[in-house]
Amino acid sequence: MNRIFLVLFSCFLFTSSFAQNKEVDELVDRFIDTLEKRSFMRHQVDFQKMRSETKIKVKNIQETDSLLTIFQSLVSSLKDHHSSVALSEEKDDEMALLNMLASTTYKQAGMPAQNFQHRMVNEKYAYINVPGVLLEHKRSFDTLQSQLLELDKQNPKAWIIDLTENDGGSYIPMVVPFHSLIDTNKTFSYFEGEVDEQGNKILKNEFVVPEDGFYADSSKEAKIVKLDSLQAVQLKNNKVPIIVLVSNITASSGEIFAAHFIGQRNVTLVGSKTNGLTSSNELIYVDKGYSVNLMTALLNDRNGKSYELGEGISPDIDIDFIFPKEMRSFSARLKYMKENKPLFLNKAIEILESKGI
Repeated sequence: MNRIFLVLFSCFLFTSSFAQNKEVDELVDRFIDTLEKRSFMRHQVDFQKMRSETKIKVKNIQETDSLLTIFQSLVSSLKDHHSSVALSEEKDDEMALLNMLASTTYKQAGMPAQNFQHRMVNEKYAYINVPGVLLEHKRSFDTLQSQLLELDKQNPKAWIIDLTENDGGSYIPMVVPFHSLIDTNKTFSYFEGEVDEQGNKILKNEFVVPEDGFYADSSKEAKIVKLDSLQAVQLKNNKVPIIVLVSNITASSGEIFAAHFIGQRNVTLVGSKTNGLTSSNELIYVDKGYSVNLMTALLNDRNGKSYELGEGISPDIDIDFIFPKEMRSFSARLKYMKENKPLFLNKAIEILESKGI
């Protein structure tokens, strides 16, 4: 009887182990399928080799929660410099992940609060600092709108928009409040890697600036974070000079913000070359709590400039500002940037005053 029990128990263990390993294999396939279908680098990667090598690595793994480092390695091998993987406790589906992101505050995430600042400089220039927006999307949008209206009431002679510490996030809550300061109906677009018969890049997803300032987005992601219907405020002082401050910290959506203004006659970019994450990311839920923030396209500005992989935005007027070689961590570089902010602001003031503004 005991022998029969042991045989049955062994069979149960084998069956359970087989089922778990099958689950791992299926998740690996789903993850690699996502990269193969959506990554900008899809034409440069041997996905068949990636799949076979990964299956060997996971053959003894029984739990899907143990795949994070392997998935991170796969994304790193794409060499797009702008993709990442996350494993969330919310494992039900994509909606659970999006709801978590929409409801989490910076405090709950253990992150420092956003550095919102606005003030009049020399009683005539409207200065506003635009931080990155990773969480609290609608609150960020409302805060920027409120600050802009307050500054506009003081009839500024120029705008100084500070992106020197903006390391990205979601660009919609950043750019929409500045609707009145844009002088065209289309700004940037994206290149997803496809070309036409003549070899010309096929550009997609051009950012359209609605005339009435009402921005509508029917996607479920926009609805969940409450960015599906946004009405931009109307600013009166929208023909005055604009200076956009950028630095090497300025990255990703911060760079998209800068590109939103590139090519406008009353705009001058001032600072140092941006970080070089001039590409588009898409948050894709895979399964079992895994999501990948995948680089899917490269940026093109309204001047027709196509940015290459890792290429930053060069300012119109450069400030000789570099980080010490030993300063490699982001937190240290951000602190150093904030300490040296007067260099950037003073340069903006100097440029405006030289023009008699």
